[in-house]
Amino acid sequence: MPRERIEFIRISNVTEREKLFLLAYEGNETEPTYFEALKKNYRFNKDRIEIVSLRRDTEDTKSAPKYVFENLEKIKDEYDLGNNDELWMIIDRDRNGKNIEKYSAKCKSTSNFYFALSNPCFEFWLLLHLKDTTGFTADELSLIFENRKVGRKKTYLKKLLSNILPDGYNEANLQPERFLNNIEDAIFRAKNMSIDGEDYPKTLGTDVYKLIEKVIR
Repeated sequence: MPRERIEFIRISNVTEREKLFLLAYEGNETEPTYFEALKKNYRFNKDRIEIVSLRRDTEDTKSAPKYVFENLEKIKDEYDLGNNDELWMIIDRDRNGKNIEKYSAKCKSTSNFYFALSNPCFEFWLLLHLKDTTGFTADELSLIFENRKVGRKKTYLKKLLSNILPDGYNEANLQPERFLNNIEDAIFRAKNMSIDGEDYPKTLGTDVYKLIEKVIR
């Protein structure tokens, strides 16, 4: 018999909420840090909902969509979740592009499962908090989409964020409030880039806004 839903929510030391969002990520640092900061932001609808981030162990490098999906399946099987609760896969395109269509379809056909892809990666969602893509040239947008390494450690997008932010960008020290102050701008820009009828962004874009719209006031 599955364990009670409230037992799972107590992971975050909160009381029962009307709706629970369970988030599983490809990344194990930037994404959970961002969403855990969002929970403390005044825009978060804490009176009605709760977010629980499903973090992997620091030694766990299994970040492909297959493992993100299995992480959500395990939780759904183990706990008596409500019909209104939502389980979200939050992944990037850049490393695992060949499996995107498969797991987008699996989420679409699985009750309570949702899929949020950032193309090329989650840093693009962060960029939209700071800049509108109309401010970039076609060549610059191509470089963002390709997101190749420009040094030993940084990708093009990480380097771009470092150049835009006064004190630079480091995923180990995200300082998410720098982005959350402009979250409405990010939603607006991401929606403007979305293409009707697409299950996920095939070109430059991000569907993270679809989740964010559900959890803010």
